[in-house]
Formats: sequence, C-alpha cells, structure tokens
Amino acid sequence: MGRVKGGEKDKKEKAGKIRPFTTAFALLLLSVFAVWFPRSSFYAEQKAGLIYMFQEAALSAGLRLDEIFVTGRDKTPKKDLLDALNAARGMPLTAVDINLARENIQRLPWVKSVRIERRLPCCLYIRIKERTPVAVWQHKGNYNPVDEDGQVIEIPTDKLNGLPLVVGEDAPEKTPEFLEFIAQEPSIEKRVKAAVRVGKRRWNVILDDLEKGITVYLPEKDPASAWGRLARLDRTQAILKRKITLIDLRLPDKLTVRIDGPKRFGKKSGSARKE
Repeated sequence: MGRVKGGEKDKKEKAGKIRPFTTAFALLLLSVFAVWFPRSSFYAEQKAGLIYMFQEAALSAGLRLDEIFVTGRDKTPKKDLLDALNAARGMPLTAVDINLARENIQRLPWVKSVRIERRLPCCLYIRIKERTPVAVWQHKGNYNPVDEDGQVIEIPTDKLNGLPLVVGEDAPEKTPEFLEFIAQEPSIEKRVKAAVRVGKRRWNVILDDLEKGITVYLPEKDPASAWGRLARLDRTQAILKRKITLIDLRLPDKLTVRIDGPKRFGKKSGSARKE
C-alpha cells in the first residue's frame, strides 16, 4: 500500500509540473493564431462572411445598441456628435468601431478629448471634455474663439460674450500667458476689452470700451510688472478715472499719458518721472 500511495504522489507531482507548461503552450498557440489569422489568405477571403456571422451571433446574444449616454457635451451640436459616432440604434454593439468613432469625435471643433466605452449588453458611454473659450481672435476679418491652451477653435462667432478680443498673428498662442498676468490685478483685469499684439513682441491693451477706451502700451520685457504698476497708479492716484486716452508704460522709469479733450498750453501729451 505504501508503494501505491507513493506512485500516486509521483504522478500528481509530474502532473503539477506539466500543467503550467501546457497552459503556457496553449497561450502561445492562441497568441500566434491571433496574430496570424487576421493576416491569413483564408481570413481575407472569408472576412465579410466571418464578420457577418460574428455580428449576427452578437445580436442573438442580446448585444444590441439601445442607449447612448453622453456626458460633458455643452457646445458640441448633438447632430454633429451622432454623425461622427456613426452608430445607429439596433445595430450590434460589437459593430461600433470605437477607434474610428473616437478619431471622428476628436476632430469636432469644440472637443478637447473624448472617451468611449461599450457597456454590455446594450450601451455606449461617451465622455467628452470640451474646450473652454477664454478670448476671441480677430484675424483677417474673421472672429474665432481661443481656448485655454491658446488653440483657435474653428467655429466662427460674431459675439464676444464677455471675452476679451485679441488681435495679431501670434495673439492666440500668447493669450494664456497674457490672461495669466492680467489676472494678478483683478481690479483692472475686469476692464480689459481687447489686446493687440505689436510686431509679435508686446501688447497694447484697451480698457473699458473698444472705440473710446483707454489704450495701455505694455513693454516687451516683463509686462506683468508694468501691469502691476498700472494697478498701483490707479489705487494711489486714480489714474484710470482721469480723462486720458493713452498710458505708455513701455519705459520702467517713465510714464507718458495722452489727455482727452481740447489742447491745453499747446500740449496734449504729458510725461512724469517714475512715481
């Protein structure tokens, strides 16, 4: 009896050693098949029929598209989204080309990123992150929103919707940096109506009104410091409440202003040393 038990023990030990090898070999065969089969001539010849059989099997198993759930959609038109998705209610859930749908939706102007998931047995879940407009770019007579990354949103607009207007060839890409430093002085940030890039080097900022507002010349280097200087001048001397049309801050040790209204003493511009 002792030998028999020992023999059974040996067999179990050998079987235990074989199983991992068998499993690994089976996985290897499946991997090779998965790579080879789609490239085989048989698959190429029978592809349409095989796909049809697979989709019919999916329908028989109840894998039918019945619901499409979308989150994050605000500015993207529903029709544009569905056209890009290219999926219809009642089709096999497995027939939806997730990669192609993602690429198509990603190309929509307002879409920054998208995630699509199949949720068995009958749903598609689409999560969209849209771009946030932070300014409007005026260029060659056209107006387009600019997002928080300085990218132009290819949707024409005729309204500013409270956003600042930016002008200049490189204005969009410089807009995030511009908005960051003007936000450091909230009291005058809210008065910004437009900003114009001059020679791809610096900004002219228009306050209060696009036509009759105050224009502020900022320097090429360290415009944030000049902007802070303007805020201090307004707090201590109420400079922005005066009847002026232009404030030149390009020189750190000099302030030049242009006075609105009739000329006095034969002058319309004045300058002062550093405050």
